[in-house]
Amino acid sequence: INVGNRRQLLFDDFFIGRGSPEREDSPHLIRWGFGKLEKSPLLMQGDRPWERHVAWVSVVKDGGLYRAWYHNHNPGGDPAEGVRIGYAESQNGLDWRKPDLNILEVHGSKKNNLVYSGPRDAWSIEMGNVFIDPVAKAGERFKMIHSSREGRHVWPLGDYPYVPEAGVLKGAYSPDGLNWTTYPAMFLGRIPDTQAVAAYDPTIGKYVAYVRHHASYGKLDIGENRVRQAGRGGGIGRMESWSYANGWSFPEPVLMPDFDDSLNVDLYNPGYMRYPGAENAHFMFPSVIDRWEGTLKVKAAVSRDGRAWVRPNRDDVLSLGSVGRFDSARIYFGPNFVQLSRDEYAIYYRGINDPHGGCHPSVKPANPRLEGMGRAVFKRDRILGIEAGPREGVFSTRALLFDGRRLVINAEPIGPDPRIQVQLIGVGLNEVRRSKLPVSREDAVVEGCSFADSIPITSDVLDGEVRWRTKDSIAEWAGKPVRLHFRVKNMRIYSFQFLEVIG
Repeated sequence: INVGNRRQLLFDDFFIGRGSPEREDSPHLIRWGFGKLEKSPLLMQGDRPWERHVAWVSVVKDGGLYRAWYHNHNPGGDPAEGVRIGYAESQNGLDWRKPDLNILEVHGSKKNNLVYSGPRDAWSIEMGNVFIDPVAKAGERFKMIHSSREGRHVWPLGDYPYVPEAGVLKGAYSPDGLNWTTYPAMFLGRIPDTQAVAAYDPTIGKYVAYVRHHASYGKLDIGENRVRQAGRGGGIGRMESWSYANGWSFPEPVLMPDFDDSLNVDLYNPGYMRYPGAENAHFMFPSVIDRWEGTLKVKAAVSRDGRAWVRPNRDDVLSLGSVGRFDSARIYFGPNFVQLSRDEYAIYYRGINDPHGGCHPSVKPANPRLEGMGRAVFKRDRILGIEAGPREGVFSTRALLFDGRRLVINAEPIGPDPRIQVQLIGVGLNEVRRSKLPVSREDAVVEGCSFADSIPITSDVLDGEVRWRTKDSIAEWAGKPVRLHFRVKNMRIYSFQFLEVIG
């Protein structure tokens, strides 16, 4: 695997070599664990006459400005006014203002922060996300994906009208993120529900979208007694397009509830985002709904290509808030990793203290209901990493080609007496002669770069240099195949990178 000098995350088994117990480089006593996310207080909620709440948040950093688009219901007047998209901005990512933009009229005035109400024939839309398109043509730098309810035969459900499947998935574009134009073509001929997420994937040169998709179980397609599948709520489907404006593929299921999930749960929003500054690092953070309890907790899935997804750890990524907090019953991650500084990132999320509808009658609604935007902050790369506990774990990588002179890792202690040691293994370094067999080549530890020479890393390091007692540099191995062999005790390692110089 040619890693060059690019940062590589260890969130899955992609880099892990099979090894062998005899050489002690086979994976042993390791697992994947989540890093620590620090919650903020409630940052923004519905506090204007034209909005009931702040939902389906989408935050990007545009230059030095934090910009947010969000979904809000009209709390009064004609219910057919449905949902509009609100806009807010911040200089520091914590203190948000909702500027008067004079774009859309609501309740007889344009003095508001509303920027989009959907296509001309829509009576209501559902916010997806906004992203900055790195390959956009003039006037289309900002892209949006959203559901659009366009049916005219409606009946009331609660205090707003509802038409199942009477709508489509669509998109819009803007030069500035404020003045939006709807693309004429539909992206999908149905409403996928919840927060769809779209993005540009530079690796494949296409636009991709992740949407809620139907999940099922219990199908039997052999024998005389064939049985149709039973529905089990939602999973995640993936779509792609060369142009964004049209030509979208039909959703292909990529993440579904599985046998380790209870039949009482299914996946809600996709929570898709790609990690910046690292190679081929795709994440999904779907909220898993417990139908009985009405709670939604965030789980994680990871991928190298955006198509094949795995779930290395089934724990909650971020715990629900305590009683009284706005996020005590439901959390939905927004779609972006937002960089706060060189070493800190944030994920903005929607939180609600009220259980989801349709739960068991014994579950009581919240009073008062709280909903709004919060954020979770973490140190660079520290989302999901490989760890070992008090018993020393070991693993080695597959063969790597690198550029540079130094190796650095991002790691932190998770228990007492923490330690990481690394040895460098040359691929095919030794000639081996065996009776009646031709000469073969086997991997061998590089002289001076063994575990015996390794200086242990025992502290919290974002760019901790891997050092050996008699080696000042590993430049002689640049461009040659090597493997990294780790010994880990009470530590979690998130990423590695080869560099010419550190800093």
